[in-house]
Amino acid sequence: MKINQLTHALLVAGLLITTATTASAARQRGGTDPAPNAAEVEAVSIAPAITCPAGFYSVGATLCMTGALGPTSFANAMAYCQAIGGSVAGYGAWRYRVLYGDGIAAPVGWWLGPITADDNALFVNSGDVGNFDGEGSRFDSRYYACSKG
Repeated sequence: MKINQLTHALLVAGLLITTATTASAARQRGGTDPAPNAAEVEAVSIAPAITCPAGFYSVGATLCMTGALGPTSFANAMAYCQAIGGSVAGYGAWRYRVLYGDGIAAPVGWWLGPITADDNALFVNSGDVGNFDGEGSRFDSRYYACSKG
């Protein structure tokens, strides 16, 4: 299926509006995590550096992650990450990466571990680094990263 430029532009604009609206609504509910205090940042900055296993790379002193994997279902993502010695990168891993690692935020649309309930799993639904988790069907096909550490 070929998408013309106007249709593509409208889809991108809709995605940007949806992302901004979601982030704005979260802030209005008071639902955004605050930045860490200076003592927390100092404690992490002096932590010994972790050695990452094959297939992972260091994104901070104590966290290893893979690059982009997938797309696949949440169950397949969990199984693959476990097979290589990690887990689907969750909210905590991505938050650590933003605050104490290389500063890269979780890409919108990616899986976040772990599974939450019957047939539901978390995914990145916003570019707001203080509140970026949403819930959807675990049967969707999404990109993901594995984390260890």
